[in-house]
Amino acid sequence: VTGGVREIREAAVSHLALAGSRAPVFTVLDVIVRESGTVEVVAHNLAGDSKTEVFPADATLADLARTLAEWHGRCRTVFIDFPGHGAPTPWDCGETIAEWTGVTPPQEAPDGSWQGGRPDGRCCCLS
Repeated sequence: VTGGVREIREAAVSHLALAGSRAPVFTVLDVIVRESGTVEVVAHNLAGDSKTEVFPADATLADLARTLAEWHGRCRTVFIDFPGHGAPTPWDCGETIAEWTGVTPPQEAPDGSWQGGRPDGRCCCLS
């Protein structure tokens, strides 16, 4: 299967909703990349309920969408809103959660301080 065909297939089977579809919306307000590389995501549904899930470092937006669709239990696709980063489409399904949000694991700087997190500084990365 060539790259273009593979990408189309991955997008088609991803649990990310297309614009204009009817699907529940989840908002991700917290993404933490731990020193180990695992990615912790806190997602909220419109009712205000939240779910925290820990993913491996290479987890993609498709992995997150599948988890949220399973949590919802009555849908196949979901919209995911990342304030400040937008909402991914099925074409973004292969991008990692860390890449999409710009969150990096904490790293010790030469001066002994710890650096890492989203470029806007809104999210702390915990070790």
